[in-house]
Amino acid sequence: MKLTTYYFCLIAGLCSLFTFGLHAQESAIYKQMRQNFQQPPNTAKPTVYHWWLGGDVDTVRLKEEILSFDKAGIAGFTIFEIGSRDTVFVGAGPEFLGEASLETIKVAVEEAGKYGMEVGLNTASSWNAGGNWLTPKHAAKSIYQRKVNVSGGGKEKIKLPFPDIPEKDPRGRKRLISYGKDGKPVYSEEIAVLAIPLVGENAAIDTSLIKDVSIYFDANKEVLNWDVPEGDWKIVRYVSSNSGENLVLPSKYSAGPIVDHFDADATAFHFNYIIDRLESKLGDLRKTSLKNLYMASYEARGFNWTPTLPQEFQELNGYDIKKFLPILFGEVSLSQEATAAFRAGFQRTLSELMIKNFYMKSKEICNAHGLKNNSEAGGPGYPLHDVPVEPLKALGKGLDIPRGEFWINHHNFSEEGMDVLRVVKEVSSASNIYGVGMVEMEAFTTFQQWQEGPYEMKPMGDRAFAEGMNRVVVHGSTHNPKGTGNPGIVYHAGTHYNDKRVWWKKVRPFNDYLARISYVLQEADFQSDVLYYYGDTIPNYGGHKRSRFNPGEGYDFELLNTEILFGLEVKNGKIINPRNGAEFKVLALTKEHEINPKVLSKLEQMASSGAIITGPKPNRIAPERNMKELPNMNGWLDNLWKPFSKQSFKPGSKAIYYNVSVGEILKALELSPDFSYKGNGFYTLDYTHYQKGDMDFYFIVNTTGEWLSRDLIFRQEGKVPELWNPENGNISPIPIYKETEEGISLPLSLAPHESAFVVFKPGIKPVHFTKIAHGGIHPPKVRYSDQGIEFWEEGEFGLGHGEDTLILNNFPNVKSLEGAWEIYFPEGWGAPDKAIFPELKSWTESENEGIKYFSGTARYEKKFIHEMHASEYPEAKIYLDLGDLSHVAEVWLNDKPLGITWSKPYRFDVTEAIKPGINTLKIEVANTWSNRLTGDAITGKDYTQTHVNNTVIKGMPNFRVTWENAPLIPSGILGPVTLTTVLPIAMPK
Repeated sequence: MKLTTYYFCLIAGLCSLFTFGLHAQESAIYKQMRQNFQQPPNTAKPTVYHWWLGGDVDTVRLKEEILSFDKAGIAGFTIFEIGSRDTVFVGAGPEFLGEASLETIKVAVEEAGKYGMEVGLNTASSWNAGGNWLTPKHAAKSIYQRKVNVSGGGKEKIKLPFPDIPEKDPRGRKRLISYGKDGKPVYSEEIAVLAIPLVGENAAIDTSLIKDVSIYFDANKEVLNWDVPEGDWKIVRYVSSNSGENLVLPSKYSAGPIVDHFDADATAFHFNYIIDRLESKLGDLRKTSLKNLYMASYEARGFNWTPTLPQEFQELNGYDIKKFLPILFGEVSLSQEATAAFRAGFQRTLSELMIKNFYMKSKEICNAHGLKNNSEAGGPGYPLHDVPVEPLKALGKGLDIPRGEFWINHHNFSEEGMDVLRVVKEVSSASNIYGVGMVEMEAFTTFQQWQEGPYEMKPMGDRAFAEGMNRVVVHGSTHNPKGTGNPGIVYHAGTHYNDKRVWWKKVRPFNDYLARISYVLQEADFQSDVLYYYGDTIPNYGGHKRSRFNPGEGYDFELLNTEILFGLEVKNGKIINPRNGAEFKVLALTKEHEINPKVLSKLEQMASSGAIITGPKPNRIAPERNMKELPNMNGWLDNLWKPFSKQSFKPGSKAIYYNVSVGEILKALELSPDFSYKGNGFYTLDYTHYQKGDMDFYFIVNTTGEWLSRDLIFRQEGKVPELWNPENGNISPIPIYKETEEGISLPLSLAPHESAFVVFKPGIKPVHFTKIAHGGIHPPKVRYSDQGIEFWEEGEFGLGHGEDTLILNNFPNVKSLEGAWEIYFPEGWGAPDKAIFPELKSWTESENEGIKYFSGTARYEKKFIHEMHASEYPEAKIYLDLGDLSHVAEVWLNDKPLGITWSKPYRFDVTEAIKPGINTLKIEVANTWSNRLTGDAITGKDYTQTHVNNTVIKGMPNFRVTWENAPLIPSGILGPVTLTTVLPIAMPK
């Protein structure tokens, strides 16, 4: 690297210059954020599902596993007992919440308390919520019918037997229904008896023609005494009884019905039973490490009913439900409008019942005992599951800790291209708009079965962070009793995150990475310009970023539901959510065929107050929904919705603009993107923006597998940028930036799938460069550190400073470590104790079967010579780069530990560790179990033991292959291993 003598004189002053600026500008908020970013608190660290398969738990191993969690940087676990279809490898434990089960739970809770960990407990053996303690009165209910045809007229005694209940539930299993001596279910309630006139096929009738004849029905005798009018009639008896739907996959002795999620008394019975059982063994739960009760995702099937549904329907919709019951069974054809209105009202009723009587009621009971409730409320919902609940309200209002989920390596997408297994944005918005704070994710679920390492998990994790996740709950870690072998038993789905993983002892830096990002996003507040109202439909869904709604490149949005919409305020043209104080510039509306008149009234009021609103015009106003004191809305749609044009657009005018994108509205407001760069329309960089006091945090993600260098523009002014690295906690000044009309511009380079925080803080601006002069479209590859700017590619570059440009010819010095390597393998896994590789290559290319199929941790050793006078520059930095590897490596140079690397670039600063003469390099590399499982399947060896006999592979996520057909995964150090010498460029004085 060639520089002027003047320029070299500046290098020595860099550290003191930036250190002085840093300390002079530190505020209390800055100190707190900096300290906890580098050493995250437990509340930010990841937790795991701890699967207890079959309820069979070895408490000695349980204690070992909890200790391993602590060492790995995991702050807690949710006990999730579940059955297993395997009966050879998986044992059968005791009844869930029986005495033996409680003793084991006590061991887990007390052991976790020793390490300051938190414990959650799933409220069932598997899911949905329920158990064998539920009485028929409190178990889930459905609606059944029995019908007969009669001809009038005259008084008749019509026999209406009890409805037939199918022997099997919607999953094809025998219904768990208790029957009395009379052969009828122990629990049942009459709903109605209706007489429906028989008309021509597909002919629509009016509900006024349907007669409610319930008062003439003697339920004990099952006889309808009715004076039948002339004509042909269909008499239908509607009865509520248990659905008989069982827990999905309970342990052997824990089968039971699911709870009635729509009945507050049933919810209270269920949760009080669980808490009473726990308190009988643990005492005051407030004094234990048990902190929450978890309700797994709701995935019940079939019709839902509960005794209070008719009353709730009447209150919400303003009319009696009974004459509309035939719609549920397709017994009648009403007008399209009436049918749609009833179905919407029925769904809305179920949603309100479930939110109030299950989620909110469980929250009340848990809180009374010092616990929090936690769930994927209504999720993963539509379009994956037809969950009868409005998700934002359920998540935000019904829970202390809302949770979503995301999968890796899958192809489960809707017809519209929606990733139905990434429910993140919805959950983060619910937490934000209701002021909850926590956004947990059931994270990294997959069917890959030991195919992946942390680097393969990272891209989808970063994507979830960019959508608002602020705590990771890894799905999941399976308990393995002694003797289960390796890789052992696992729950069939999930990233198997336990101490049997090959790379487990080296996973702490990855967990710390997750914790650092989580901390910032927990502590700071999400910032966006746009609110997106996702409509009044139930069930509903938000989708992921840039799916159902996209505000345009460089802008972000918050999802909004009807309840929070009603509470919004408008001040000085800004839309404000008083629950969390968030401010927005634009309210965007989803496309709806018809609009709730109460919503329309609110939008009119907001537009009149100066709110900027945009969205498609509905076709009509929805039929009346038990409305009171609403104005006459004739003509509102035409008067309020106006086509957008740049000439007619006037902020503050009473209008809702259509035929315009949100991006065009924002441009018309002269609001530059919050984050932008050349080529941002391809979204190669993802981002999210959070704010804490006077600090702004932009989380930037390279979504590609290539190095990216871009000039970034942030909508900030008068602040000083820093780079916060979540992989190692390093915080560096950014010494190249300038203020423009659009914001602060700075160059940034990111490795493949790398992510980082660009942080803006107030303070006196230190002396800095303003730009890099270069010949390409994008800036060269640069890295920032406390020592200055490092250029990682050859070329002639200029660094702008005021009106001056300092020219430098950059020549990074790269030296490859050539020659053979010694590789040491552990005993007992089929590989030789030692092998010599003339050059670096994947273990899978070896002719030795023991190496070819090796899974485990092997040690590379190499001696190399470093010249006494390798350069003339005392300020030079020397980096060891391992090239490519699979999957995690730990490195020592001259017996000095350099650390663990799990993500590209696999690079270490060895400036202080390297020495003139002979150097000794040791590298431990851990891969995954996949290759050994394949090897055993092909060769007949038995180094591994598991009940999993197939997997999915990268590129074919919807196709299962047996282990013998699973491609081998390149493993070991793939190289090239190099030493690169660079010169940090200091700041001008």
